[in-house]
Amino acid sequence: MKKLAFVSAAMMLAGTASYAGDYNEVSFFNDAVLNSTLSQTVPSDLIKWKVGDTMNYNIGMMFGNVGTMVKSVTKDEGTAIWMRQDMNMMGQKEVVDVLLNKADGKVLKMLRNGQEQQIPDEQIEIISQDYSEVTVPAGKFSCMYVVAKSKSSSKIEVWINPKDTIMDGTLKQAMASQMGTVTLELTSFKAGQ
Repeated sequence: MKKLAFVSAAMMLAGTASYAGDYNEVSFFNDAVLNSTLSQTVPSDLIKWKVGDTMNYNIGMMFGNVGTMVKSVTKDEGTAIWMRQDMNMMGQKEVVDVLLNKADGKVLKMLRNGQEQQIPDEQIEIISQDYSEVTVPAGKFSCMYVVAKSKSSSKIEVWINPKDTIMDGTLKQAMASQMGTVTLELTSFKAGQ
């Protein structure tokens, strides 16, 4: 599950990076992360999320909070599930819908503000994984801490705990970008039906 959390985290940061004009460079290295680590998971459905699962985040940059993001499961299509990232940052709004294969977490389709997007295939290198604790507005959590890098970002950090939260369990993430470090911190979450 930590692999899928890293994938989802990457997608969320990719969406926030689009405000900086880095969308194609920073976005969707998720397939690379997933494919490079999926072999360590058991062969069953990787995604067991429920429609209505919702995670709320603050978006931060070096000058403080600059917006919010809501990540939610909007539709179950049997073998695939739709996840929506609804961002409001510095007065701009953006909606990214992603269709994920439940079995392996692979991105099947992506829509940005209703327009279909090509799914970039960027290589990711996972540098380290360790157990840690993190405090975010939603509380204090034990978690898995993952550090990676890509061609577009020299450092990507993700703190995850799907056991005590929902969906992919992303608690916090930070990614180096052309505008400095972009962070997301979980403020609240609610399980769907």
